[in-house]
Amino acid sequence: MWGKGTAILLGLTGLGTLALLVGTTIAGCAWLIVPIVAITILLAEAARRTAPLVPLLVPGLIAVALVAAVVSIVTGRLNGLSDEPYSTPAYAGLGLAMYSQPLSFHYVQYGAVHFEQSYDVYLPLLTYVQVPGLDYRWVALAAWAGMVYLIRRDAFAAAGLSAPWVAILAANGQNDFVPLLAITAALVWRPPRGRWAAEIVSLGLKQFANVLVFGFHLVRREYLYAAGAVAVTLAFLAPFLLVDPSGVWCHVVVGAPGANCQGHPWTFFVFKRNYWLYPTWVFLAFRQGVLALARSVRGRLFPA
Repeated sequence: MWGKGTAILLGLTGLGTLALLVGTTIAGCAWLIVPIVAITILLAEAARRTAPLVPLLVPGLIAVALVAAVVSIVTGRLNGLSDEPYSTPAYAGLGLAMYSQPLSFHYVQYGAVHFEQSYDVYLPLLTYVQVPGLDYRWVALAAWAGMVYLIRRDAFAAAGLSAPWVAILAANGQNDFVPLLAITAALVWRPPRGRWAAEIVSLGLKQFANVLVFGFHLVRREYLYAAGAVAVTLAFLAPFLLVDPSGVWCHVVVGAPGANCQGHPWTFFVFKRNYWLYPTWVFLAFRQGVLALARSVRGRLFPA
């Protein structure tokens, strides 16, 4: 049942997520990210079953996603979905004023001139992970490729993370892929040496990574390590807290990009494309653990 025909169908299904991704750019259709994620999980499960019969399936899916991403960067097709390729590296120029001074500059993206004025709402290390002179899109795509490489032996996770929509978001320069690479190294790859370094780096990048690291240790009842994650996060923010504690609170904790301390409403987070990368990553990387936890919770809520 699970053979070459299925492999071809999976490849076409993966490309179908790109059509839905285009749909998310249409007003009122942001909710399409939900079926995109559902298709990704189904694609990953089918690939897990098919991979033993078609060894080149997962490498083929990775190659298709990589080609789509490179074409997107080079041609501008399905690109320009984010201003992060320009804003993320630019915050480094603010130094210790990162959370007390807004960033203001113009940039040209595929012929259109844009004006950016906002405060950095991420953790301080993220802005420094760049290659001078290199478009940040390539940095994000390299982070995606590194993440897939680290998880390549798990057909379920590798196939899911190689769904073309994921690679296209990387090609757009979404700054989520550097933190995702760091937490993949720290929590999934878990090398005998350097794991703690990867985890510490992940805690200085983007808040979702901090939540995942903290939650990982909490679920495993590693309470000391969970407390350590909080301590390391505070250590990264300490210099900025000394300069402007209210700025750190408003822009890092509340997440307000403007001058006032008004954060986004909860609806802002519901269908935001790149935010769905994190729950998708959690399920793909820890499928067995997530399912076991779900069964445990269900058993407690609905005892037999």
